[in-house]
Amino acid sequence: MPRPPRFIVPHEYDASLLPFLDENVVVVSIFGKSTYKAKSDKSKMVNSILVPAINEHPTIDNEAMFEIEGYFDQRVNAVFLHLKGCFDAYTLSKQYNQFVENMEKKDFLHAWANMKDKYSRALLTLFHISHILILTHPTHTFDYSYIPLFKALEIVREKAGSHLREHLESKAEYVSEAWVKNTRPCSPRMLFYFERCPPVFQDPNSEANITKLEHSLEDSIYEVLRKNKIINNNSSNSLFAIPVNQEFVFVNTEEEEMRDVIEYMHRGFAKACANPEKKKTESKLNNKGRYKYLNFKPTNPMQANRAHRMRHTRVLEPHEFDSFVQRHINMAFSTGFDDNVGRNPAPAYFETPTLAGFFEVAGLVHDFFVHGRSKEVKNLEDLLNTDVKFSRSRCSKIMPRACAAYQEGLPQHYTRSFHEQKLAQAMAVFEMQARGPLYDEFAKRLQEECDKHWRTGRQMCQVLSLTGNPCTNPLHKGGSEGAGGGEPLEGRDDYDDLKTLEHCSGVRYVCACNCGATQGSREDPFNVKQANHDYFQMLGLQCGCHQLESHKFPIFQPSTPTYRAAQLFDTSKRKDSLRSEGAAPTPQQGPTQVFSLGVPDEVTAYGSGGQSPPAQSDHHHHHHHHHHHHHRDHHQDEDRHSRSYINDKLPLSLTINGDSESKVVIAVTEADPETKDKSLNRQPSTTEYLPGMLHTESPAGLLPQFSSWSLVCLGSSSIYSHNIGVQHQQGMLPNSAFLLPWDVTVRLEHQQQTQKETTRNLWQASPAANAAANAATNENSTSSSNANVNNNGGGGGGNNFQQLNFYPKGAKNTRSINPVTGKRKRGRDLVVKIFIGIEYECPRGHRFMMATPDKVLKATGIGTIKDNGNKVTSGDMPLYFPCPCRQQKPLIAQLMRIHVVTPKAPVHVTLNPKVQTGPQPSPIFVTGCEEPMKLSQSAYWILRLPYVYMGDKGPCLPPKELGNVASHGRLLAGMYGISEAVNDKK
Repeated sequence: MPRPPRFIVPHEYDASLLPFLDENVVVVSIFGKSTYKAKSDKSKMVNSILVPAINEHPTIDNEAMFEIEGYFDQRVNAVFLHLKGCFDAYTLSKQYNQFVENMEKKDFLHAWANMKDKYSRALLTLFHISHILILTHPTHTFDYSYIPLFKALEIVREKAGSHLREHLESKAEYVSEAWVKNTRPCSPRMLFYFERCPPVFQDPNSEANITKLEHSLEDSIYEVLRKNKIINNNSSNSLFAIPVNQEFVFVNTEEEEMRDVIEYMHRGFAKACANPEKKKTESKLNNKGRYKYLNFKPTNPMQANRAHRMRHTRVLEPHEFDSFVQRHINMAFSTGFDDNVGRNPAPAYFETPTLAGFFEVAGLVHDFFVHGRSKEVKNLEDLLNTDVKFSRSRCSKIMPRACAAYQEGLPQHYTRSFHEQKLAQAMAVFEMQARGPLYDEFAKRLQEECDKHWRTGRQMCQVLSLTGNPCTNPLHKGGSEGAGGGEPLEGRDDYDDLKTLEHCSGVRYVCACNCGATQGSREDPFNVKQANHDYFQMLGLQCGCHQLESHKFPIFQPSTPTYRAAQLFDTSKRKDSLRSEGAAPTPQQGPTQVFSLGVPDEVTAYGSGGQSPPAQSDHHHHHHHHHHHHHRDHHQDEDRHSRSYINDKLPLSLTINGDSESKVVIAVTEADPETKDKSLNRQPSTTEYLPGMLHTESPAGLLPQFSSWSLVCLGSSSIYSHNIGVQHQQGMLPNSAFLLPWDVTVRLEHQQQTQKETTRNLWQASPAANAAANAATNENSTSSSNANVNNNGGGGGGNNFQQLNFYPKGAKNTRSINPVTGKRKRGRDLVVKIFIGIEYECPRGHRFMMATPDKVLKATGIGTIKDNGNKVTSGDMPLYFPCPCRQQKPLIAQLMRIHVVTPKAPVHVTLNPKVQTGPQPSPIFVTGCEEPMKLSQSAYWILRLPYVYMGDKGPCLPPKELGNVASHGRLLAGMYGISEAVNDKK
């Protein structure tokens, strides 16, 4: 017999089927689950009818993930449809890659529900075009997972019925009106086929009755379907029907077909070894244990009549599926199916279409369910995935509570960190009760809702001030860059709607003016000019200190109205007094002499600045003392024959860089005018200004638009009384309002000059001055003649001077000057008393002085202090220090002012401050003066340091914690110097 042609639904009939288009046909559909070895073939029970052909096409369309293949059997006028899809193990394994890809996008339940959705759409097609449905299963037990599937299909069938009816009315030509009205040819009859049975039913010698098992399965299946309301008395309202007086369960008792030859041989050999005497000539029709009286008690009243008739009837027909299904096909052609039950059952609708009509309606129904876009059909996936449905219900319920937890207690505007904190609280509420596979989806939705709530008018600007506080205004345009940070404005849809505002952090500090006499409240600065210049100018007008004598710092002087900020790409460094102490020295210009009083060559550097050497031990002190005496006579002889003179206009200067126990390093330099002109820097630019603050890495020739430093003179030195302390300084802590006495011993050295210069005698230089000449070569080159200096402790007055007295008594041509009156007395040394105050100020306006780099100055009850200025002048001073205003969580105070009370002696105290805001490669900030600043005699001077420090890479923020205060900057040693005060001779 020729093999029946194979087609795929939807299908337009070909020429081989033309003779049969007018024949009425019964549609039998096969679906269910199969093992991997079956290769998606579930039709072997009807292979005798179809002639084996289905198994030759095991693959399906990868995109559709299912396939409905069909065969027309002209012998029985039946169309057999076979559904292959995700319920087949072979097909599922072939779709593994696509399944994993869907899992990566969603999760397992979503991916599996998507595959079941496509398979169920094909099932709906079969339920609307079939007369008989055969559900196959690899085992002999009913799979209860079909129950939720049938429920979902019934819901979709009922809701989509009207739309399907309209679809058929508009497009069908060969379908009757009754079919269109009922949307299907009949209520399809469901049959159940179980491929395997327990082994006892395959043993011919066993008394087991397979019919009893089948009837038991029928009862259990009917009861389950009835309780779940999948079937009812009126089959027209059900997804499918169950025959009342006919068997609808078939359990296969035949041995599994061996498709593997080797496996077949192994099984046969094992069976022969187990029963060697068994005869294999018995026919299965002579199986004695197969035909028994049916003996079971029905649990369904509707099957009572059938059970009564069959209880006394022998089954004489063979147990074959072909005859089992053929009986239902014959009934379909003869009387049709009427599976309604009850007292007054309604007549059932049944129609057998022509083959042409079947092909037409099959294509229309397939298109409606598989490719349909109606809301009812799309809802099928949600109905199938009950876990997702539960998860959606649970997450939807807890979602408003989580949003309410986020919105509780929100300020009008808040920062991103506060937003993330509230979001974490909302997520914690959500996590407590949200469950299921939709957790991640709803968690993402919750985050989006909270972000949307924050961004709609509640977003804070958050640009950091130069002290590290965020701007509290709502997100806006305008304002300076501050210290960076903040919410990005680029790419916002509402950018044009944002307001233009200046930044404001809402934080206010108390800060004194340049002279310290007046304190005021200041806003948190967001630009350097506001921080270091504008505020002090404004407060100076209130205080009146803007009228005091002050030092003019170099600033940018434009020569054209089109000046602009310079682009900082020049890597050349500034020279002269802007150079750091530890940098490599430039070649000395002109004849130079260097003198030393025994400071060792090793100098510990902090960053680029010099740090004071450690105190010398007694052994080193004795060694240097002996060394100076060894060379004393030689230098005295040399000096007698080489008296030098100096121009009256040429000052004597020095840089003090030693502590109370070590000798002072003195660099003496003499330069002629020609050499001095060659060493000058190029003139500052008048068209480009330095955008930030001056530091040692700033390009040469660029100056800022304003000065961040201030140096004012309060008046005469009599303003300060060491017994009373500092007066008229607001915010100064009472027990810390004192300056440190600092006794400095100065020896004037004479040097050779050219014969053209006007000369005068100087005091004789010490014979030991040349002992450490190399240690002073790193000092900045200045056009001056310097003097030797020795530190003397305060309080006791010249104790150190007595210890370091290397000079012979009774030397001629020398007189000493009284440090108070400035008069010269017998001797060659000049002792001057200077008062130094290192002032710190905290954000609340508390001000205090430091006694040492690590100790706050505290006076005794009677107003006396035991400390002197040696340690604060010879070492690095921290830029920040804890304020003693409170013990718990003390505030961090900043070094803000240097108080200097100069002596009446004919010398100038010079200042050359350098501040490094951290370890290398942090910049070293300088004033911009080419030479150290000279302070007038017998005066009270105050140097105010910058309030903030802004480098090329941004601001240097103050520390937030006390633990890392030391690493946030220092005032470098080598700031103080002394030069001779000389009047011009006319």
